[in-house]
Amino acid sequence: MIKSRVERATAVIPSSSEPGFAPSDAFVVFAHATLRRELDELAAARPRDSAAPTPHEIHQLRVAARRLRVALRLFRRMLPSRDVAQLRADLKWFAGALGEVRDLDVYAENFRAYAHDVPAEQQHGLGAYELWLRRERAEARSKLASVFSAPRYEALLAKAGTFLADGPSAGSLRRWRSLSTRDGIRRSLATSSSRVRRLGDRITARSTPREIHELRIRSKRLRYELEFFARVYPALGPTARTVKALQDLLGAHQDVYTATARLRRYAAVLRKQATGPVPLPPALAELRRSQLRHARALRQSFVAQWPPFVAIVNDAPKTVL
Repeated sequence: MIKSRVERATAVIPSSSEPGFAPSDAFVVFAHATLRRELDELAAARPRDSAAPTPHEIHQLRVAARRLRVALRLFRRMLPSRDVAQLRADLKWFAGALGEVRDLDVYAENFRAYAHDVPAEQQHGLGAYELWLRRERAEARSKLASVFSAPRYEALLAKAGTFLADGPSAGSLRRWRSLSTRDGIRRSLATSSSRVRRLGDRITARSTPREIHELRIRSKRLRYELEFFARVYPALGPTARTVKALQDLLGAHQDVYTATARLRRYAAVLRKQATGPVPLPPALAELRRSQLRHARALRQSFVAQWPPFVAIVNDAPKTVL
């Protein structure tokens, strides 16, 4: 079978089993190896046949795209700015194109937990909403084929493969060869952990969803950085897992507010169908209260877990010797 343009481009990328790096190696070489490995993961996660990707596969694709975006952001000073900007824009488009389906997949998993708090005598009032959610999910999934057949998707992998195939240029090596992997990691961790710490210190049980979401984004970036750097400093692995636990808690909080926004969208549909203002049905009003209780409990859990988390993150740069 003749290889597609994407397969030809990504075939030149070395596998992710590249030799290990020493702290004294040039950070720019480590950066390119990390980017190649993350592109490998994205290429490997793409659908291989005409079957619609499963919820797990969609999640893996989205994670792979986000990890590569974080890597491009992390190493951007050592890379051609025009290429980086285009790749990051394409990856943002791709991850966003999967977002609606992923959000609905997550809500489908969480819906019963939220609905559990709705009184038994009101459970029947959730039926129409559940049916609407299933239709929304089916419609979102039906659009996925156009994403994977889009020229922009093929061009994304092809351009990334070409960009990363040869490693750093001679000019880039000359400019950055004095920055060791040790120093590059130390600086990156100091900056990223400080940002997370500043944001987290401001979070309280009354913080807004936007403030918590911003901390989640920063925590996710820090976690991916730690996982990249753990290939040189394995002792960073446990810290990465600790940050992932925090990210999961913050992600659950964001899932609640994504679900609440979807409930508001359904309420707007009901108002439009009634051609006028209508109150939210009792079952859905109770469902909304249940979701907000989940969010409140998660914020309280975060406040309790933050101090020991900070202590662990503060120790991470000390590992880089």
